[in-house]
Amino acid sequence: MRPSTLSEPVHRYPSPHRQRLALAVVCLGSLLSPLDTTVNTAFPVITAAFSLPLRDIQWVVIAYVLAMSSFALVFGHLGDRIGHRRIFAIGLAASVLAHAAVALAPDFPTLVAMRAVQGAAAGIAVSCAPAIATLLYPAADKARVLAFYIAVGSVAMAAGPWLGGLLLQAFGWPGVFWFRTPLALAALLLLPLLPARQRGVGQASQTGTARFDWAGAIGLSALLTSLMLGLAELSRPDASLWVALALLAGGVGATILWVRHESRVAHPVLRMAPFRSARFSGTQAASVLINLACFANLLLLPYELTRAAGASLASAGLMLSMYPGGSVLGSLVAGRLAARWSSSRLMAMGWLGAAAGLLLTGGLLSTGSAPAALILGMLASGLGLGMFQVGYMEATTTLLPIDERGVAGSLVSVTRLLGILLGATGIHWLQGLTQDHASTFKLLGIALLALAMLFALGKRRAAPA
Repeated sequence: MRPSTLSEPVHRYPSPHRQRLALAVVCLGSLLSPLDTTVNTAFPVITAAFSLPLRDIQWVVIAYVLAMSSFALVFGHLGDRIGHRRIFAIGLAASVLAHAAVALAPDFPTLVAMRAVQGAAAGIAVSCAPAIATLLYPAADKARVLAFYIAVGSVAMAAGPWLGGLLLQAFGWPGVFWFRTPLALAALLLLPLLPARQRGVGQASQTGTARFDWAGAIGLSALLTSLMLGLAELSRPDASLWVALALLAGGVGATILWVRHESRVAHPVLRMAPFRSARFSGTQAASVLINLACFANLLLLPYELTRAAGASLASAGLMLSMYPGGSVLGSLVAGRLAARWSSSRLMAMGWLGAAAGLLLTGGLLSTGSAPAALILGMLASGLGLGMFQVGYMEATTTLLPIDERGVAGSLVSVTRLLGILLGATGIHWLQGLTQDHASTFKLLGIALLALAMLFALGKRRAAPA
């Protein structure tokens, strides 16, 4: 591994005023992804509008997240080669059209297909956003910038469910999609405020004329699709076991071949060398797992809250906003603690907070508490997730070299999205076993606590005597 903290080339940074303006533009364009929480509020409405069984709503999530995961990592690598701002612009332009296209879908299959297009466009846009944001400032300011970037995204996530309720009441389910078109257009028009070149990109762009790893890019999409379709098939009540096993086996086989290919190609989409480090690979796995467990807040609670809130979708959305609202608080707290706490400590405390929040929510649901009481559990798990994300992003961008900042930033998005994708299938499968939201939350919280204990035990055994 070549950590980016070893050295940093001399670079002239924009003025403080220009830095703030550029960071604001990056954050504006990045809102396209966290504002997708407006769609979670619309799950019950979409289910009713297209007369769907509950399990089919997972395809609204799977199509979006699968496309976004595949495109984010590939275009993060491409941004390191040809320029982060250029990739950011392509993603914004595609998002202007994609978000409007989803809102115009006449039936559910078209809606799912357009969600894939929307996910691809958003994946391109956010793939290089963290790289642009962090490279605007010196390395010493990286944790502070990341905390601000995460806080802005968390504010958007927090506002999303409440905003989704308002849009649903005013425009129906299409409203939660089309409103992001003007946001993408505004960010696109403000792109001249971003610096034309940034440090680190010049180093990567020396390979810009080298052959692009098309096999790696296509293989990544193929293995993710095969694995996720296999998991989705297993979650169906009338699942075909042989089809599911065939898809999963194909995904595992494709993963083995893809890793072997990426280890041998000159300029891979994703270098395999960093994953030989237990710290690096464990950090990525932790991000997937915590996002998987915490996605229960956005997947299951909309049904609890809309059932309790009656006709007031805005009220249900406002209560659901408490979960990402906790993430805002967690990221701000972590930003202040980053100067004194290591990234590992931030991640550990965030992990425990998320587990406690899930257990609290499960307990409140099992006792039949008032819907307003669920706010406590959502705030706690959101707080934990926000703290974890700051520590995780700081660790990932430090463990990879500066000329791979686009890949590092896209890994942040990909691990979060993989967690959501696995959550969309795994939580539905778990819910099918428990037939009870309270038990599902409790099991997820217990699983996080158990994994935290295993992780701590592993670190203690690995520590020198």
